Amino acid sequence: MKTLNITLSLFLMLVVLGCKNNKLPQKFVHSPTEVADTNVVLPPAWAFGIVYGAYTNQEQSIELVNQIIEHDYPIDAFWIDSWIWDWENQGQGPKKYMDFVGDTVSYPDLKAMCDFMEEKDIKAGMWMWDAIMKTGNEAEYEDFKSRGFFKSEKIRTDGWHNGLRTTIIGDSSKEVKGTWCGDIDFENPEATAYFQEKVKHFFDQGMDFIKLDKTDAIPVCKAMFETTQKLGKETAGRGFILSHSHGVEREEYKKYPGKWTDDTRADWNVENPNHDFSPWLPRVAFKENLAMYTDTSRHFHKIPFLANDMGGFAIPTDGTIDEELYIRWLEFALFAPITTPFSQPENPTQNIAFKVSKRADKIFRELAHLKMELFPYIYSYAHKVRLDGVGVMRPTRMYEYKLGEEIFVAPVYEQGATTRKLTLPEGASWIGYWDGKHYQEGELEIDAPLGQIPVFIKEGAIIPKREYARSVEAGTNDLLELHIYDGADGEFTLIEDDGISNDYLKGVFAKTGIQYQVGDVESILTIGAVEGFYNEMAKMRSWKLVLHTQKELKNILVDGKNLEFSSNDGVVTTAVFEAQRTQLQKVTFNF
Repeated sequence: MKTLNITLSLFLMLVVLGCKNNKLPQKFVHSPTEVADTNVVLPPAWAFGIVYGAYTNQEQSIELVNQIIEHDYPIDAFWIDSWIWDWENQGQGPKKYMDFVGDTVSYPDLKAMCDFMEEKDIKAGMWMWDAIMKTGNEAEYEDFKSRGFFKSEKIRTDGWHNGLRTTIIGDSSKEVKGTWCGDIDFENPEATAYFQEKVKHFFDQGMDFIKLDKTDAIPVCKAMFETTQKLGKETAGRGFILSHSHGVEREEYKKYPGKWTDDTRADWNVENPNHDFSPWLPRVAFKENLAMYTDTSRHFHKIPFLANDMGGFAIPTDGTIDEELYIRWLEFALFAPITTPFSQPENPTQNIAFKVSKRADKIFRELAHLKMELFPYIYSYAHKVRLDGVGVMRPTRMYEYKLGEEIFVAPVYEQGATTRKLTLPEGASWIGYWDGKHYQEGELEIDAPLGQIPVFIKEGAIIPKREYARSVEAGTNDLLELHIYDGADGEFTLIEDDGISNDYLKGVFAKTGIQYQVGDVESILTIGAVEGFYNEMAKMRSWKLVLHTQKELKNILVDGKNLEFSSNDGVVTTAVFEAQRTQLQKVTFNF
């Protein structure tokens, strides 16, 4: 035994040393050829938390972040939208769009603001687009033009950052004079390099990612994404942008995550609207937004990492804030891989739950905490998009989907509804997340009071959760809680990496296979030895097991040794036990 321990210690030491030198022994590296979709590039791990956006100046940004934290909400990232270029004039333009300086009056110490966020494990982002308006930015315009760095030039006559103080694009209440607009040629490497040189100072001060507006053309997405890879101080090369949901004519678009579902209307649907909206807005309200994820006849559901403006981007022209709609929307948004609370500046709540109502505040907090706890599950399936070629969100029929393979979600999208008719997927029995009851596949009508989105867990599911932390990077997978849903055999592959580098593209990540074999008197959980490695992976891991079962449990053995547990209303919770990641663990449940 002593010899074995010495050998294991040497083994781990060699792995750790190799990892720190960024040269892992080949047998610990997964084959880069065993990939179903080589176009898929993962966002950084923090993007799978909660990513907020707002039209706030420096003082307001800091105040809002502090309020979010005070309300015990998770927050992983915060971007300032288009007004960061000219908050003082509410994004009126065309002056400042884009002058490569930004609003230094409203953001007098951008670095201090970004440092404030960094100290709290929050990534900072900013809005950009691919053009320069000539009026008010003559020097910058002529600079790019003289270098031959414009792909095209045209006179812009719409009011978007072109003479109007509002985000109500197309508002005709004020006459707008046209101005020349030059679209930067991001297919020209010299133009791209020069653009990066001009925006570098924003990243030097602490910006990490870009909200890209106006276009979703692949060359622009590529250039903006590579800008964040190259210049972002905390991305370690992973990079991140948010671009519009089109621009998918080539599979290459998957290399530049992520996307969002464009500007939506804060209403239940566009078929029978409750309110009037500015006519420029796309005809997409909550129901249509949900369809973008579940309608397999359109391209949207294929986008690997697709966010949406939680609550709807645009409020009605009469300013109505619909609490019920907001809650139903947040229920759905928190069961999507990337969650982005955001709204137009005219919305006084900013789509932040505590500003909507006390009820919204409570529901958002509970579901947002749950999402953060589910990070190991969601992030494993993010890797599977690349490895297996199947999305994290898997539509089963219109307005219904599986999140991974083990969780089924049926958002409520009808106003006033307190029940939901749905169809549980075939090939499995399911357990209601809220009531713990067992349901067979097929059609079902279930209670769905406000704040309780219908969620089901597949029998035999193994779902890893971790302790809640306010941000993904503040949390850890060193203690995992395995939820096992009795009733059928099951398996799950936990996939981990460092979350910020591109090492995973070279096969540098860790897999842990977990299996559950159900029996009448004895069920076996096997936690396999880790396969692979990643930078700073801990040698040991702690586990807590949570078995959801209606059977009476006699004892639990971990590699033959008794493990203490407690039981309450069909939920068995064990004591924490520690194990080396390189060793297989066998857990026996005796009934």
